[in-house]
Amino acid sequence: ESDRRSMDYAASIEKVKDCGWYWGPISGETAERLLSQEPDGSFVVRDSSDEHYIFSLTFKLNGLVRHVRIEHDQGNFSFGCLQKFQSHTIVDFIENAVEHSRSGRYLFFLHRRPILGPMRVQLLHPVSRFKQVQSLQHLCRFSILKSIRRDLIDSLPLPARLRAYLNTPHYYSEELADLAHPAFASHAFPATLVRDQSLEALFRQS
Repeated sequence: ESDRRSMDYAASIEKVKDCGWYWGPISGETAERLLSQEPDGSFVVRDSSDEHYIFSLTFKLNGLVRHVRIEHDQGNFSFGCLQKFQSHTIVDFIENAVEHSRSGRYLFFLHRRPILGPMRVQLLHPVSRFKQVQSLQHLCRFSILKSIRRDLIDSLPLPARLRAYLNTPHYYSEELADLAHPAFASHAFPATLVRDQSLEALFRQS
């Protein structure tokens, strides 16, 4: 039973790589640039920079870019410690969050300082890394890296230049290379980054 759960978990983590809203191991600053000119309700999911978490959610609310960590406990993904809204896979969790944001069945609130009170969060617009046409070489690299561990790349019977290309840190989107360029950073829309707050999900009775 334990082995089966481990296999299901591994499969669910692999599946997220096919979702456009998942941007892989990008930094909070890069996620901020991705959302800088997007409307409120836009979001991306990325690998958490905290080793105690798997994923983080970056979203835009009232013109500010904010970050929350996605909890994973006892096989379920959730926002914060409350288990009112949870899913076994990260893909189902995010897709359900979008559906409920649109329907209002669950309401998501961002916790702030007590004097300010909570703010409602709506996850309406997933920002997809597929919105731009990727080159054939990028698509080939992405397919290869889905099939082999990164620590085994240097053992592949390929020219050194190709192995170096496969070892590129940000391989989920070619757009990330431009986002990381200093020239882009200096001209990006100055959205404000607010880090690591918490979301709470409440069920709304119909």
